Amino acid sequence: MAKENNNAPKKSAVTQARKVANNKKEKKKKGSTREYWKGVKQEMSKVIWPTKKELGAFTVVVICTCAAFALAFWGIDSGFLAILKAVLGITLS
Repeated sequence: MAKENNNAPKKSAVTQARKVANNKKEKKKKGSTREYWKGVKQEMSKVIWPTKKELGAFTVVVICTCAAFALAFWGIDSGFLAILKAVLGITLS
């Protein structure tokens, strides 16, 4: 029984895909700085900015979340320290 070469079509397809990708890269032109900032301005105009009330609410949520995590990490750290002191008999001065 002769083995069929299944890799040959795949290699040519991959090679062809690479050529197409390289041609697309070559066709792209670098835009000017002015065009870049024009695009930035267009995208920024699409942004829906929060109101002052929403911003205040979001700020409170962020501060409360940070405080909760800080307390949680402090508690976990204190717990591990107590366990290490009990098991290893170490003291921190």
